[in-house]
Amino acid sequence: MSQCVHNGSCISALQRRAVATRPGLGSKQSSNSLQARAAADSGSTSSEQPAAATSSFASIVLPTALALLLCNMDRICLSVAMLPIAKELGWAAGTQGIVQSAFLGGYLATQLLGGALADKYGGKLVMGASIAWFSLASALLPAVAITPWTAAAGLTLPAVLAARFLVGFGEGVALPSMNNLVARNIDPAKKATALGAVFTGFHTGNLVGLLLSPLILTHFGWRALFYLFGLAGGPLLLLWAAAVPSQKALLASSRAAAAGGGASSDVGVGKLMSKSATWAIIIANFVNHWGYFIYLTWMPTYFSQVLGMDLRASSLMSFVPWVVMAIGSSAAGLLADGLVARGVPVLRVRKRIQTVAFLGPVVALMVLSSPGISPPLALLCMTAALGITSLGQAGFVANMSDIAPRHAGTLFGLCNTFGSFAGILGVSVCGFVLERTGSFALIFQATATLYILGTVVWNVACRADPQFD
Repeated sequence: MSQCVHNGSCISALQRRAVATRPGLGSKQSSNSLQARAAADSGSTSSEQPAAATSSFASIVLPTALALLLCNMDRICLSVAMLPIAKELGWAAGTQGIVQSAFLGGYLATQLLGGALADKYGGKLVMGASIAWFSLASALLPAVAITPWTAAAGLTLPAVLAARFLVGFGEGVALPSMNNLVARNIDPAKKATALGAVFTGFHTGNLVGLLLSPLILTHFGWRALFYLFGLAGGPLLLLWAAAVPSQKALLASSRAAAAGGGASSDVGVGKLMSKSATWAIIIANFVNHWGYFIYLTWMPTYFSQVLGMDLRASSLMSFVPWVVMAIGSSAAGLLADGLVARGVPVLRVRKRIQTVAFLGPVVALMVLSSPGISPPLALLCMTAALGITSLGQAGFVANMSDIAPRHAGTLFGLCNTFGSFAGILGVSVCGFVLERTGSFALIFQATATLYILGTVVWNVACRADPQFD
């Protein structure tokens, strides 16, 4: 079935077989019915294909990449600002971990909702609402949460947790909306390339955030950081509204074609979770996010407190691994689509790329857990770990629309819910382990172990053919 995604000749073969075995069915009716069924299996209905053919990277991928870039800027700025905030408020490492994980609480809460809304109303509308929400919420930390009034009332910590929860709540729908946009609008043969491009924007948000945050913080203070990043949502929202094509007509025709072809229009969470292929992605997502959010949240602290660098140097050191990760995301997509185009089965591509993405960082993490590691070696290992992990964009992420092309947003939301929980757990645990031991060694070793376990599960349970109608 997966070959049909990349080879339109499967449709005509199905048509000829149907005419031979069902002579009572008119050829025109047979052709229309089988075209609808084959198109549904490949991830789009026949009415969707013109939109997929004409949708360009300029109108879908570029604006989506910019939206995800700002998402990560608003997310990572607290990682840099945490050092002066913690000093100002007297927060220990355990408290810092709880504050950092508050974002992920909100992020987890809207994953499934975002996927379901994107599949129903379209990724453009849901992503636009996301941009408006998280941009406004970013300004709440300095404007409402950390003020003399909350301090006098003894409510500073709860207010900070609520503010960051609301940022995560707005950003939680962004990635499911992205997956919906790619699955419904991009040619399946270019799917991994498109995902690589939008994730390049996603990871570039870390780069821009880490580059700008120390400069803004040094010259204007940490409060200006949240105000300026929040204001950036205004022009982005205008660009989003103007550049991304409306999906109303596409979604209406998609539903009509699905009804005519007899395909199910709704697949619930229970049905999604009934397949081992879904669990392969869920576990891969959990493992990936455990490591990713630890890197994202604690890397500036690692370079500052463990390696003894100042705030500016630690942010710049943290910058380098994200550069490699951004490049690796695009390279992974091009590699995967190139292998499929040359005839390598999709399943083999997904398994091999994800295996490398998980096992590659294990060696780097074991070196990082060694005592007395030098800053250059630490930077090299962190860069290798993040750069190789980025190959997963062409592994478990692309696999979501392999197995559920018509329900890509909902599946992404489901899997990312587990991933967000892993982030909350990992970030919080890391804070308490650091507070008790003063070392990241145990965290790096646990992450390496999870990567190995995730590789085993992935290679046993992964599938690449559509699993749902």
